[in-house]
Amino acid sequence: MPPLISSRLLRIVLVIVFPAMCSISGEWAHPHIFVDAQTGFLFTEEGQLRALRISWTYDAFTTLFLFDVLDLDKDGDGRLDNTDRTAIVVGETDWPTEYNGDIYLELAGQHRALTRPENAMARMEDDRITVAFDLPLAQPADMSENTAILRLYDPVFYYAYTILSDGPSPQSLPSTCNAKVIAFEPDAATTALQAQLAALSREESPEQGNVGRLFSDEVSLTCR
Repeated sequence: MPPLISSRLLRIVLVIVFPAMCSISGEWAHPHIFVDAQTGFLFTEEGQLRALRISWTYDAFTTLFLFDVLDLDKDGDGRLDNTDRTAIVVGETDWPTEYNGDIYLELAGQHRALTRPENAMARMEDDRITVAFDLPLAQPADMSENTAILRLYDPVFYYAYTILSDGPSPQSLPSTCNAKVIAFEPDAATTALQAQLAALSREESPEQGNVGRLFSDEVSLTCR
């Protein structure tokens, strides 16, 4: 099996290797990696929120890079076989202890602890790799008369996540719950900040802490 690389280690390798693979220009400033995400919510039979369902679809350039670092498609047929899919799943969901997958959940304004990915799978569509998995809460949460906010963001904004609105259908939620995507809307301050970030080289990190939070989409889950 080829050497595996976690999402956190992928960041480190990309910072070191990308400058050697392409010229440094404004178009390659922060953020560097673009991910289309879909989200869902899993409930117990008793109506408690027990897990998140997450999928990441990487941009085409990052997909090519994953093919290289994970040594995928050894037979050269352009398709992922079971060995390839296993390498992707392990590499993208066997997280270091300190890494949370850039996934943040709040319930009634309070942070809720999440555990490790389960039921992971990988596939490739339109020349882009997708990784999907379930992410259980440390403790199931009572959602009656409650609201949860889910955000996906990289604190240093190396990765940019876009949460797509065409995720799991409302029928997958309890009849008393509704989920909606609230897309990031730029204002004068974030537009100016984005211009500052665009001036950073690949080796530089934003001075402002948790800057990725300012550009994050949200998913609001409300139950009555």
